[in-house]
Order: sequence, then C-alpha cells, then structure tokens
Amino acid sequence: MADRALFSRHISIPGPRPLRGGAAPRRRAALTAVLAAGALLLPVTTTAGPSAFAADTDRAPRQIEVAPRSGAGNVELSVPQRKKLLEAASDQSTATARHLKLGDREKLVPKDVVKDADGTVHTRYERTYAGLPVLGGDLVVHEGRASRTVTKATPARITVDTVEPAVATSAARKEALAAGEEEGVAKRAVSRAPRQVVWAGSGEPVLAWETFVTGVQEDGTPSRLQVVTDATTGERLHSSEQIHAGEGQSQYSGPVRIGSVHNGTAYELTDPARGNHRTYSFAPDNTQTLLTDADDHWGDGTAAHEQTAAVDAAYGAQKTWDFYQHRFGRNGIANDGVGARSRVHYGSGYANAFWDDLCFCMTYGDGLGDARPVTSMDIAAHEMSHGVTYATANLHYSGESGGLNEATSDIMAAAVEFYADNPLDTPDYTMAELIDLRGTGRPIRYMDQPSKDASAKGTSQDYWTPETRKLDPHFSSGVGNHFFYLLAEGSGRKTINGIAYDSPTHDGNPVAGIGIENAAAIWYRALTVYMTSRTDYAGARVATLRAANDLFGMDNGAYTAVGNAWAAVNVGPSYVNNIAAVVPPAQESAVGQPTELRIDAVSTRPGALRYAATGLPAGLGIDTATGVISGTPTTAGDFTTVVTVTNSASESRDVTFAWSVLASGGNFFTNPARVDIPNWVTVESPIVVTGRTGNAPGDLKVTVDLVHDFIGGQVINLVAEDGTVILVKDFVWDEGRELHHTFTVDASAVPANGTWKLRVIDNTPGIFTVDPGYLDGWSLTF
Repeated sequence: MADRALFSRHISIPGPRPLRGGAAPRRRAALTAVLAAGALLLPVTTTAGPSAFAADTDRAPRQIEVAPRSGAGNVELSVPQRKKLLEAASDQSTATARHLKLGDREKLVPKDVVKDADGTVHTRYERTYAGLPVLGGDLVVHEGRASRTVTKATPARITVDTVEPAVATSAARKEALAAGEEEGVAKRAVSRAPRQVVWAGSGEPVLAWETFVTGVQEDGTPSRLQVVTDATTGERLHSSEQIHAGEGQSQYSGPVRIGSVHNGTAYELTDPARGNHRTYSFAPDNTQTLLTDADDHWGDGTAAHEQTAAVDAAYGAQKTWDFYQHRFGRNGIANDGVGARSRVHYGSGYANAFWDDLCFCMTYGDGLGDARPVTSMDIAAHEMSHGVTYATANLHYSGESGGLNEATSDIMAAAVEFYADNPLDTPDYTMAELIDLRGTGRPIRYMDQPSKDASAKGTSQDYWTPETRKLDPHFSSGVGNHFFYLLAEGSGRKTINGIAYDSPTHDGNPVAGIGIENAAAIWYRALTVYMTSRTDYAGARVATLRAANDLFGMDNGAYTAVGNAWAAVNVGPSYVNNIAAVVPPAQESAVGQPTELRIDAVSTRPGALRYAATGLPAGLGIDTATGVISGTPTTAGDFTTVVTVTNSASESRDVTFAWSVLASGGNFFTNPARVDIPNWVTVESPIVVTGRTGNAPGDLKVTVDLVHDFIGGQVINLVAEDGTVILVKDFVWDEGRELHHTFTVDASAVPANGTWKLRVIDNTPGIFTVDPGYLDGWSLTF
C-alpha cells in the first residue's frame, strides 16, 4: 500500500523570500519538485559568468574554482567529546522540547550531534509520545551563538486521541504477514512481537503497530519488512524493506595492506585502527567464522581462494572508514569509533550485497557461478554509506527519501573511489563496472546519464518527475546521482581518467562543476545537518543550498553551482547572471477581464531588483519595483512577453513566455491572478462574464490551479452573482501539493452573465503546521 500524505517542511530557516510558483503540469511541471518543500535561494556570487550558460551542450563548460571559507564545516569530535555533547543534549531535552513548543506528552531523545568550527551545534533527535516511539517525527536543532532553528521531518503536531489500541497484536501480525506475501517475501515469519508506536510518516499522526516480517527476497537477499498498521482501524499504513541491497562485482585491488591482529595463536582479520572492524566468512551451513591466517598473508588474488573476497571487503571497508574520517572528521560509520562487520561468501550464486542496520554489517555474495565475489570498493563504500545514512538522516527507504538514501550510497561510493585512487580500480562515476552482472557487459548504474542503466527491472531517472516518488529507490536515485555528477563535473562531453562521459541537462543549459571533493562535502553536510527521515528532492535542494552557503559563503560560485545542477535535473530554477527567476508558464487572459501576474526573482547581489517588460498585451503594465504585471486586456491576440530583471550590479536576465488574450464574450473567461491563501482563511477571486444569454449550463467547466501543502484541506466553491453557492471540491485526504483540474458543475439554476467568484476555504486540520498556499488562477468555460 502506498504511503499516505506526508507534509514535509523545513521549519525556521532564515533567508530571503523564496521563489514560489506552481500550476498545471502543462504550465509549471519543471517547478513541481522544488515547490513541494519550498525553494530557499540564498544569494551567492558565481564566478562562472554568462559563458557558463552558452548554448552548446556538447562542449563541456569549464569547472568553477571554489574554495571553502575559513572555519567552515564541522570539526572532528572524539568519542568522549561526542558523548559529552549527547549527554548535555539529553539533560537539556525537556527544556529544548519546551522551547520548540512540543506537546506535554512528547520527549526528545538525542541520536547524533555535529559541531561546526564556529561553535554551532546541530543535534539530531528522535521523538516519543506518551513513551511510544514516534516514527517519522525526527528533527534537528541548529543552535549557534545567537540563534536556534529547527529542521523537522513533519510539521504535524504529534498527538493521538488515545494510546489504547483497538486492534489486537494478532491482527497486526496477520496484516504484516499479508504484506510480506504481497511483497514476494519467502519463508515469512514475524521476528518479534508488534510494538506500539505513533506513526507520523503519512500526515496526521496515528496510533499504530510496527511489525517486522523476516524472510528472503526474490533475489535471495534476506528480508526484514517493516509494516505499520493503524492500531484503531487495522489499515496498513506503510511497508518498506529494511535490508538495502545493491548490485556489485568482484574486483581485486592488487597488493594492499589490511588491518589484522594476532590472538596468540593466529592472525585475525580485525582492523584495530578502524574500530576493530572484523571480516567473517559464511560456511555452507550459514555459520559465520572470523577469518584467521597463520602468516598474515591473505588471499592469492583469485576467487578460488577463500580469503581473496575477504581481502577486497576489508580493503573497501578500510578505505571507506579513512575517507569519512579524513574528509569529514567522522569517527566510523556511526561516528562512535566502533567498526562495522563484513561478511563474505553469503549464499550460493548470490550476485548481490547488502547492508543491515541491526547487525551493523555488510554482507557479500560470491556472484554469478560463485566465481566473482561482489566485494569491489564501490560496493563496500555503497553498503557502508547506508550505515552512515541510518546513523544520521535515516532517510526512509521509500518514495523520494528512499531515492535519496540510495543516491547517497552511490555518491559516497564514487567519492571513496576518487579518494582511494587505486590504479587497479580507476575512479569513475559508475557502479559495479567490472562485472557482467546482467549479462550485458555494462555497469549497473551511470551517474552522468542514469537512464543508460535500463534493464528488465526498470530504468533510472535522469530528471525529476511527479512519478519519482512512486519508483523503486534504485531507480528514483537517478535524480540525485545525476545532480551530483553535474555538480562535481558539469555537463556535456568530457573524458575523466580515460573514461568518456556525456551528461545532458533537462533545460538544455550547460552546467559547470565544482569538483568531486567540494560536491561530496556539500552532500555530506546536507545529509548530516539538514536532511531528515522524510526529506524529498525539493528538501534535498534546500539542504544542499544551505550546506553550500555554510561551507563556501555568500561570495563563492559553489552556491549557484548547486542551484544550477538541481535545475538541470528538473528541481527548481537556475541562475543566469546572478539572477534566479521562475519562468512563468504560458498565460491565458480575456479581453475585459482583469488579470495579474507576479514575476518571482531573486539575485545574489544585495539591493533591490528592477523590472521592465516588452510585448505585454494592450492594457497591461508592469510595476518596476515589484515585478507585478496587472491591468485589463483590451485587445485579443497572441503575444510574446519578455520581462527583463536587473539587479543592483546592472546585471540582467530576460524571462520570456507566451501570453494569449481571447476576445470578449465567447465561451472562455479567466482570472489568472495569484491570490495568496493565509492559513485557515477564506479567499475569493472574481471573473466577470458578459455576452452570454440565459442561464449557465448544467456542465459548466471550472478549471482551478492551486498550490498548497495540504490540497485536500482546501474546500472550493463557485459563487454566482446572486449568492448561489455551488460546491466544486470538498475536503478530502489528498496526498498532493498541487491541484490542476477541470471540474464540471451544474450551474443551470443561475444566470450566466455577472460576476462569478471562486471561493477557497483553507480547512487544513489544526494538527498541521503548513506554509500558506495560493490560488494560481482559474477559469470558466461555458
């Protein structure tokens, strides 16, 4: 069953007014993702200049030279220092909850902490309600010298009517097993008794049962399926797989040094320099044994030798640990100095690998025919990075957050390869490139153009679409992977380490990269400081923009590079000449009908923007200070409107769009003006209908474009001139954030001519804290 509505929002983030927009997919499809969580565009100066946006997409744009600002980023915390900060957060958790105005029955439980060089502390908390875990209720408190802000996984107020379940545990168990059957889990069993929780992952918090079904997935990967069941109705609210498997290859890294210790009789494959990371081997009876050796010389470079796969796994774990520690000051996967475990030779002919949060371990199969162990460095880094994600943002493994989870592992795997720079494992932007896992002789994922990985199981996305949230995380991850490649290397054709790439962009505009080290630093900070369990791609855009600003400052090109890389994968607007602007969709107006359109733009330069326009329909004008176009069209026709936005540095950007004006009378009447909808307020927008005779038809068409965090809570009525109220849309539980629909209503009882009003009533439940929405125009067709 699909997740119900989730209203993820980043709370209390300072910055300039965000760019807003949104309308029918034919009008603003490219903006949908960014509008889902709100676009935060902090100003920063790009060094790329206009040349970075030249029209030739085959020619790769040059790299942007960026440098972190002094004192930026987080500091490395020793295990005692981290423990002390977490203990302090625990001691202050009651006061913190009170400051955040959480409910009396809520408590905060510190999970992780990051400290910046400037002293700012970012503490990640889980929540409980009446002693019950709140799933999807995590938040991060950012506390500096003079400010305290918070990033929440859900804006909903955590409360339920009762903590006494009406549904028995036996019913929850039965529903969970049924979910396992539907998901294709074999050898199903409930691993432990269902536990009572508050589920906040789908909008309104509800009392629920959380059950884990264990078994085996279709490809032989172990399964631990999380199933959440409404404890009042018995409805299945959510299910997702907890064992995150990736596909990989056997690759030998040549002669390498790996950590080991002598136990008095033999050497053990235990790495004392990396939290005592241990490497085990599965026996045919599925028992596990810590690998030992008499002379501390491990493996012979062939898959036939039991130790070779263990060497590759241990080496991959070593390089991944070193990468996180040297680049980010992270002390192990959980940042607590404790090593994970690697387990090789799993199953028979198992061509995969997986990370398990509970055992805190990576498990590797021996590949097709048990001849190619799946222990390459990128696979090791990928799996261990699932552990980093679990210990930090814990991105939920479904919907867009699941895609971000999977993308994070691919991103960090590429970064580890470039960090290790092993001559026998050329650093690249592909996954599992040296094994013919599917019989095609190709990698399983491509970051420069994710859609090249097409297989019988699906195809990764190059760009965000409204369907992204419905895909398997391995395919929705393509959006994040493509963004990262573009941010690191830029678009177009190029050769890196002897490997040819050709990365396209959604809007056809070239993108200049900032280098993989800088790109990885931005992603890591966004993951560990600003993302939460329910972050979607729009939220990831916000998080990475904030991270870029933190690390590189206001006068560096990294920030604009992030914005342009997201725009290139269809998430938010791009920067041109230090100006980002939402390009309006094609406009429709009618002669004699008042209209209004606001141009949304922001500049990286300080000071006000100025607006000018050419090609406006007769009767319309633009406010040079606000960018609002308004008036009443007097002449029908098709127009090409160009709005020029100029900043304080006299840099400018043209925004071009079509504007059609229909003749007065006829069948079509419209009011495209935006009307903001304050929380829990009723608003109206008028249309004057003339030239009609008699009453309106029984099949009057009402087209509505509306943007709101809770579309379902918007009640829409059509009000005739005589006061007759006709229901257009009632309250529903709707998971969308945009409404673009043509409704048919019976208006045959009232005259056609006169002033009609569209009335929108914001009936968002009080349990939600959401941003105000807006009506983005409407029309009548007789």
